[in-house]
Amino acid sequence: MSQTPAAVGTWILKFVTPIGELTPEAVLNADGTALITIDFGTIEVLEVVYDGDDVTFSVTVQMPMGEFELTVAATVEGDNLSGSLWGSVGTFPLTGVRQS
Repeated sequence: MSQTPAAVGTWILKFVTPIGELTPEAVLNADGTALITIDFGTIEVLEVVYDGDDVTFSVTVQMPMGEFELTVAATVEGDNLSGSLWGSVGTFPLTGVRQS
């Protein structure tokens, strides 16, 4: 029986970009999928990679100024995570708090 990855659960993420602070909800599933809900819609993620306490995934986000590919890499410590979000718009620190 395999252990459930540390990042599995519902998280409120927080990062600041040139368009302001964003706080999407991320539901990370043990099967390697996720749903990210943000002000402008819900994004399905099909390839979440878990490695011990680390998690990475990429998303394509449709925003008023165009489409952006963003990658998240974070490390879980208990009910908190921290890492980075990056893409063509830059690199930004990312934090998160587990909701469930």
